[in-house]
Amino acid sequence: MSFPLTRILLIEDDPDNVWVMRNLLAGNWGGVNELIHAERLELGLRLCQQRPFDVILLDLSLPDSKGIDTFLRAYEAAARIPIVVLTDESHQDSAIHAVQSGAEDFLIKGRVDDQLLVRSIRYAVERSRRRKVESDLDASRHEFQLARTMQQRLFPAGPPQIRGFRVAGATFPAEATGGDLFDYFPMLGGGWGIAIADVSEHGIAPSFLMAETRAYLRALSQSQGDPGEVLTQANRFLCEDTAGQQFVTLFLARLQPDRRSLVYAAAGHECYLFDAQGNCRRLESTSQPLGFEPGLIVPTAAPISLAAGDLLLLATDGVWEAPSPAGPMFGLPRMWATVRENYALPPRIILENLHH
Repeated sequence: MSFPLTRILLIEDDPDNVWVMRNLLAGNWGGVNELIHAERLELGLRLCQQRPFDVILLDLSLPDSKGIDTFLRAYEAAARIPIVVLTDESHQDSAIHAVQSGAEDFLIKGRVDDQLLVRSIRYAVERSRRRKVESDLDASRHEFQLARTMQQRLFPAGPPQIRGFRVAGATFPAEATGGDLFDYFPMLGGGWGIAIADVSEHGIAPSFLMAETRAYLRALSQSQGDPGEVLTQANRFLCEDTAGQQFVTLFLARLQPDRRSLVYAAAGHECYLFDAQGNCRRLESTSQPLGFEPGLIVPTAAPISLAAGDLLLLATDGVWEAPSPAGPMFGLPRMWATVRENYALPPRIILENLHH
């Protein structure tokens, strides 16, 4: 078995013990090691600031420091470098105290052979690396959970109360955070904006772009009542933010409850309108996705009159591209069939059954 280079700092003032350590490591290491020697604690700690080490072999009795204080000073100053304490038989209590305070192991001078030394160093390095990985994973889990919590707060707390209409929305991210967005908000001149969007890729970065997109939609809808103009202006901002590295597909409808009608603009994202007989009309995209071309103009489609019983479905490709354990995707036809089968149920239940 080959091992990577191990960088060892030996802080020891006894030249005979330094010689012993060098020879023990040379005889049974089985890999490449680099041993740097310092005679005093102060010099050793300075070396730790100047270059990386994988482990410290620390004598507790040095000219400038004695006993447990030697370990405590090194432990504080050497950050996360694992320490193996060296001591003689008369000072084992201090060595045990050092292990209780964070040292990886202790070795008794004069009773160390090559196998014991190598095993102690390797165990110390591996334990320290494992703890670092576990600590980093815990920090990542905390950050992801915080990001997920913050992102969930960006979604509507509940549907708007619109006379003559029933509305429901839900998102089910496959990871801690996602790039999908749905939202409802008032638009200039009356009416409700209803939006759904999908940011390219997955993870933390798309969730930031999703939050930006939501902010642009809400802000622009206060000064623009036309969905196409809202998306056209949002595209300019997104192009500046992404420099063409990411894109957003987005469908924005403006619902006029008093007229029972809607108009929409769609950038690379189509949605679906079902009538009471189960017929499905595809509300096709009116432009390419946002984020590619700063000069993109997103047209608004012609107004659509809504009849009693019409059902508007806004979804992202996470629905129809969801794979089964056997491999095949859920697919658009199955999504449409599920909606038709549940057509008479409240929108919230339709979403729950579709997700199921």
